[in-house]
Amino acid sequence: MGTGEPAARRLSTGHDVTLPLSCRARLGGSVFAADWSPLRAALPDDLTPIRLGPRRGAVAVVGIDYHAVGSLDPYREFAVVVPVADSGVAGVPATLSGVGGYVVDLPVTTEPARALGDVWGFPKSVTDVDVEATPRTVDVAVADDGRPDVELSVDVGDAPARRFRRRLTAYAHLDGRLVRIPIDLDAEVRYARGGSGVRLGRGRGRYAAVLRDLGVDPRVYARFVASHATAEIHPPRDAG
Repeated sequence: MGTGEPAARRLSTGHDVTLPLSCRARLGGSVFAADWSPLRAALPDDLTPIRLGPRRGAVAVVGIDYHAVGSLDPYREFAVVVPVADSGVAGVPATLSGVGGYVVDLPVTTEPARALGDVWGFPKSVTDVDVEATPRTVDVAVADDGRPDVELSVDVGDAPARRFRRRLTAYAHLDGRLVRIPIDLDAEVRYARGGSGVRLGRGRGRYAAVLRDLGVDPRVYARFVASHATAEIHPPRDAG
């Protein structure tokens, strides 16, 4: 699945990383319903939110506990991603390979982790993010200026574990242009439909505001927890 020879990058913090970047993590989250209009407004013109109903799209909210990230110290992350159709009609992807995710917000717990986001144009900021995960549950708490702001609790119940090995595509803006980032993910995933095992709490800070501005509502399409996850994040490529 490689995309070329390894490339060295120096971050603004002075840390050196090599691309593709190898990571190990545990993660979990939910896919929530969201209003179509604010999703469309949040995306560049070249991408379309996946349509999951009349005037409805989706937002994935994910907590990630990185155990290893190249040469950097471990850190935690809170991802807000809009699933998109990069090929297809009116938000309906032509194939599963036509599905990607546009990264809207990505708070992390360390300054080197924030600087790492500059490699791909990911919108990172530094704050307190707690992630507590088991093979079947994940609890995430995000603070804004020291005050609790977003809380996410996910339980997949008795969902069976399945091997998930796939190339995913993330999208971001880098130096004024839309780029795509191939990510090779290999994980043990437990996945369940519906939201009986999901709780989302939102405060009044900047991270909760991102979810409100995207029109996220309590309806849940799916929930998942991934254990023993490994990933290779490749260099950015022009999305055109």
